[in-house]
Amino acid sequence: SHRNHGEEEEDAAAMATRVAASARAFSKLSVGTAGTPRTRGVLRQASHRNHGQIAAQRRGALGAKPVQGLSAKSAIASTASVGVVEASSQSCGDASRQVTTCKGKYKLKTRKAAAKRFKVTGNGKVLRRKQGKQHLNTKKNTKRKRFLSAPAVVEKGDIPNIKASMPNHKIK
Repeated sequence: SHRNHGEEEEDAAAMATRVAASARAFSKLSVGTAGTPRTRGVLRQASHRNHGQIAAQRRGALGAKPVQGLSAKSAIASTASVGVVEASSQSCGDASRQVTTCKGKYKLKTRKAAAKRFKVTGNGKVLRRKQGKQHLNTKKNTKRKRFLSAPAVVEKGDIPNIKASMPNHKIK
């Protein structure tokens, strides 16, 4: 008995759904990220034949540049801007959502270790904790421990290092 063209298409569609279902079953069975690479690759090729072409068309529609010919910084900037509203339509004030700020300049990030150790006052002074009150406190008298509790002002020689670690704070 000969098959019709419509029956062959139905069989192909049923085969594709079976392949996709078995791919999901394999992904659930695999432990860790490696899984069964040979089987997964075959199933992935069968179910997603032109996935690479579709992804390239999407990237082209978004205006993304190929990353291979770019330097490291510009590659990060171009991949970070994919899927975000174009920077030309935004002003510099609206750039807080993006990885890069206006005209491709990187945001300066605060080192959190420094932010936890130092406090900047309203006048721009930097305060720190005094050393000597962590342990062996039984032999220290109350007055000494009380004065060790008070914050101390950071010396002028250490200010440039703290300014570099906390660039968004107003340190004088």
